[in-house]
Amino acid sequence: TAAPSRWRRAFPSMVAALAGTAVVALALRPGPPRAPAAEWSLTDEAVSDHLRVVASTRPPEIESGGIHQVKPWFTGRVDFAPRVAFAGDDGFPLVGGSLGYVRDRKAAVFEFRRRLHQISLLVFPASGMPWPDGGVPLAGRTVHEGSSRGFSVLLWRDGDLGYALVSDVARAELETLVPRITPQ
Repeated sequence: TAAPSRWRRAFPSMVAALAGTAVVALALRPGPPRAPAAEWSLTDEAVSDHLRVVASTRPPEIESGGIHQVKPWFTGRVDFAPRVAFAGDDGFPLVGGSLGYVRDRKAAVFEFRRRLHQISLLVFPASGMPWPDGGVPLAGRTVHEGSSRGFSVLLWRDGDLGYALVSDVARAELETLVPRITPQ
């Protein structure tokens, strides 16, 4: 009976040693490769922000009573006036708006729907942002088209503001919104 008694006394120490080894092994284990912060693109950021909106169990912070109710709601909540001309329509109803962030700055988030799909429009100050190179001409502006994690993203600038339109609808459907949101 001496052996079981010795075992019971040594067991807590063995468990602690195994737990400590497991913690160290997990801490030292290489994880999946992550892009350096400088390479984390606006496309990736826009998709992450869209997913935060989609995952929310709460309704938008301001439910739509129309663009003239949603836009003024941002006054005092962001330090710029979001320039959005599109009030929504039967094909793309405006659901509402909420606050978001794009990197280190506040963004006005306009929420639209297309059938059962959610579309997020993020409007944010663009100065100093690592803007993507290139782009395609679309309705008189240069639009960067990207995708991440199965979502289409359209990025463009209008003056000092940046725009990110994100959804899992077909890119062609998103492209029809660009000239309506910021008409030339």
